[in-house]
Amino acid sequence: MKRAGGWLWMAGAIGAVIAVQSLRQSAPLVWFDGVLNGARDLVPAGIAIALIGAALLIGALIHGMVFDATRMEPGKIEYTYSKRTPMSWQVGWFKGRLLAGAEFQEESGFAELKQSWRTGEWLHDHRYLRATMVMVGLPLVLFGTFGSIALVTDEPGVRLLLLLTLSYVAARLGYALIRA
Repeated sequence: MKRAGGWLWMAGAIGAVIAVQSLRQSAPLVWFDGVLNGARDLVPAGIAIALIGAALLIGALIHGMVFDATRMEPGKIEYTYSKRTPMSWQVGWFKGRLLAGAEFQEESGFAELKQSWRTGEWLHDHRYLRATMVMVGLPLVLFGTFGSIALVTDEPGVRLLLLLTLSYVAARLGYALIRA
C-alpha cells in the first residue's frame, strides 16, 4: 500500500507539471507572472533570509560541537572494513593521523520541543536551543532560496511549481507542529 501511495504521488506530480505547462498562457498564470515580476525587488530580501537561516544552521552546528561534542583522541588511526551489498562487495582500508576530532548526535521530537517552548526550558537546555535554531533556520533557508529563485526565474510554470513546493513545506511543517 505504501508503494502504491508513492506511485500515486509521482503520477500526481507529473500530472501537475503537465497541467501547468499546458495552461501556462492562460489568463490566471499570466496575471500571476505579472505579480511576481513586480515583486523582483524582494530578491535581496530573499537572499538575506536564506543567509540568516544558513547562519542559524551553522550556529547550531558550532554550538553543538563546542558544548556537547564527544572529543576524539588525536593520534594514528587505522580502519579496515568489508561489507556485502546485494550487488557487490565493498572493501576499504584507511590509515592516517587524526589531528583533532569531535562528534555529537542528538534528536528531539516536535512534542518535546513544543513543551520546552511553553516552559522556557529551550533557553537553558543546549539540546532544545539547537533544535529551535534548526527549526527556525531550515525553513528560512528553504523559503529564502526557493522564493528568490521563483522571483528570478522567467518561466511561469516553474515559478508556480516552486511556490507550490514552498506552500507544501509550510503546510506539512505547520501540521506537524500543530499535531505534536
